[in-house]
Amino acid sequence: MIETRYDDDRHAVQYILRPNQSWSWRANVWFLAVLCVVSLGIAISFAARGFWMVLPFSVLELGALLLCLWLCVRRGFLQEVIVLEPRTGTLQKGRRQQPPRLTLERTFERFFTRFHVERATHPWRDTRVQIRCRNELHEIGRFLPTDEKQSLIAALRQGIRYVDTDVVQ
Repeated sequence: MIETRYDDDRHAVQYILRPNQSWSWRANVWFLAVLCVVSLGIAISFAARGFWMVLPFSVLELGALLLCLWLCVRRGFLQEVIVLEPRTGTLQKGRRQQPPRLTLERTFERFFTRFHVERATHPWRDTRVQIRCRNELHEIGRFLPTDEKQSLIAALRQGIRYVDTDVVQ
């Protein structure tokens, strides 16, 4: 998901990039609870009939499912914020939570900053969008699907034009 915000006072553009999140954590918990009731109900009925080895494997299966759901939901809370101003650009990567947990924060000089688009050379590969400033290179929107990356490229072009034009008042 790409969210674009224009700030006319600072003459800046802010892009907020987030992966698509199909279900919330609450919906995943409900799904897991229903699956636990069904699976443990079957496993307990088998254990009562003497097939007690079904129960530990059922618990292991539910634990693995819980881990997978947690990793998927955790990945859904990634967030990247790109701010373009007339003289500087800022990249922030982290998790969307209260307070936001940043794993990377870089400020670039706009004059030395370029957006580099590496087109896919094979159908199994994906387009890569990168920010380059002098010797630093950071990939942005890695979690976005191909069509949203194309939208990001178009939005970045439009935002750069917006920031580079002088506002006559």
